[in-house]
Amino acid sequence: MTRGSSIDNDQTTIGREGAGPSDTIEGRLLFVYGALRRGRELHHHLKRVGGRFLGEGKVAAVLFRRQRYPGARPSKQRGAWIPGEVFRLPAEPYALKVLDKVEGFIPGTPARSPFVRRQTAIERADGTRVQAWIYWLGGKRRGLHG
Repeated sequence: MTRGSSIDNDQTTIGREGAGPSDTIEGRLLFVYGALRRGRELHHHLKRVGGRFLGEGKVAAVLFRRQRYPGARPSKQRGAWIPGEVFRLPAEPYALKVLDKVEGFIPGTPARSPFVRRQTAIERADGTRVQAWIYWLGGKRRGLHG
């Protein structure tokens, strides 16, 4: 996606006045770094909910392996970046509900979830920084391989 395209206006609100962050175009962005990426094992779920690929990006994080799937945790370490893909989700909450289930995120009990969904800063391929949803690795570090 090139600069000046409609998605670059990431602060545009959708819908009602006083909309919160999840009601902005930016609030509908999702950053994926593992099994939800194009061509990977769980990508069909992202397609099923209408996720639209916008381009490549990266997030300041460290990657771990948890059983068969990768998991990331935020990092402030200089140069610790994980590459991934940026998608725009439909406005309906259905998309996040489906993806939460796929990732094992239980909004009411995040401490018991293998992955937790949070808004985080990502850097898109063109260098712009935006907020996007990401599924961070949850739980304790036991059983993780860096």
